Amino acid sequence: MGGVEVEAHDAGHVLGSVQYEIISRDENIVYASHVNFTDTLISRAAEVAPCDVLILEASFPATSQTLPSRESVTAAIVKWTLECVGEHRVPTLATDPIGIAQELVRVFNTWTELTVVVHPKIARINQVYSNNGVGLRYVDAGTEEAQAVIGEAKCAVIIPRHFDVTQYGEFRVAYVTDRPTQAERASRNLFVLSEEADLEQLLLFVKECRAKTVFTFRSGGSKILAEFLSKRLGVVGRTLSADMERSKPITPLLDEEKLAGCEEYVLGLIQVPNLTYEKQELVALAINEGFKLQIIEEALNRLVKKNRLHYSRITEGYSLP
Repeated sequence: MGGVEVEAHDAGHVLGSVQYEIISRDENIVYASHVNFTDTLISRAAEVAPCDVLILEASFPATSQTLPSRESVTAAIVKWTLECVGEHRVPTLATDPIGIAQELVRVFNTWTELTVVVHPKIARINQVYSNNGVGLRYVDAGTEEAQAVIGEAKCAVIIPRHFDVTQYGEFRVAYVTDRPTQAERASRNLFVLSEEADLEQLLLFVKECRAKTVFTFRSGGSKILAEFLSKRLGVVGRTLSADMERSKPITPLLDEEKLAGCEEYVLGLIQVPNLTYEKQELVALAINEGFKLQIIEEALNRLVKKNRLHYSRITEGYSLP
């Protein structure tokens, strides 16, 4: 395009993540945001595209320059999980829905015979991975099969980090992340695992790219990475300017007539008692009917507040109260 060639390379971060190489007659520039420069059970390390200029995000965990080895962390997770099952408790791992969640499913598929139960949100992402050749064996938590398996306490459960399972007394929770919150740090069960490169891996990645100049960005770690590049590798490291201040967009007033129409349309869809209607499907149907997403979201929220509908965070669906 416009006399330059743009080529995509695998970034090794999550399924579909890429880095872009911009090739011109004078030089080639690689833009890489989130990269992972080590193999995992479900992905290969980021491809190396030799370049003159590298634009690199300093996305390494600020808590540590070097992460523990994946092998030691996954071994500890499996050990903890089997101990929970032995105590007839339900081992529940709270993590980010994309990336680590899928790796955890593969860990249990590979090293245990446990059934893996996942939150519906994670199940939808798992399906995308499966559709693209990453085979994962799991059960959606919204199914009767999942409830039966959980009742026997012979499974591993994977949930998003924001999901609250304190209401389930038999659940024992551990957090799997490289950026724990203060509450997660206070937990005795914290496993540090990341789908992004740590500082040492980023330095190795830059070294193999053989870039003459590296521009780093992301507040906090950007300056640290640039300094390490200069001191350790003798590469010209420069920080890009901090994020520009962006004015908050003015929230437009919603059309009350359209909102009322959307509420009426949704209630017309949800008529069967004791049946859960997935939010994703309701939104898709309403969009096909001509309603905008913002209108649909507000209509669903209002129906819940009016007690016309009940929303379940477990199934991410709606039903009649």
